[in-house]
Amino acid sequence: MSATSERDSSGRLAKTDPKNALATARKINDPWFRAQALSWVARFTDDSPVQIAAEAAKAAAKCGDDYKKSAVRAWEIAALAERELKDEARESLRDALELAKKINPSSSRSEALTLLLHAAFRVDAEEATAVYRILTSVCSVEEHWRCQRAVRDGGLLLAGELSPRAFFW
Repeated sequence: MSATSERDSSGRLAKTDPKNALATARKINDPWFRAQALSWVARFTDDSPVQIAAEAAKAAAKCGDDYKKSAVRAWEIAALAERELKDEARESLRDALELAKKINPSSSRSEALTLLLHAAFRVDAEEATAVYRILTSVCSVEEHWRCQRAVRDGGLLLAGELSPRAFFW
């Protein structure tokens, strides 16, 4: 079974059987997919969502590059925010942003910040606005077409003309 299918399996289980979803998530070797799966469990479990989200953050830290280490935290942040654990979500967002601001190349930086922007909307509009300010300050639209798209789409998100992505369904 691939890491993608293991993540998907854990995600499906998370809504009805979080205990088995957690066991499945912990067995995923790829840290990106393990972080996502653990975030699904944190989103739907009634037992220790903060600790499971912290486990997702530890999995993210084991990813192979700074893009993955920061971008995949968007699922953890969204999970915490959707559980009304806004202070914890803000703290995770701050940590992920510190790393995301330094990612090279700029195209990868813009992609990570875009995912974090979508997650920030789950916290509140103020957090989303703060992430957009960071995005526009560290991603020049002249650097890469992905930077240009990120700045454009971020502005549309803030204006309510685009909807933030769903992390869990």
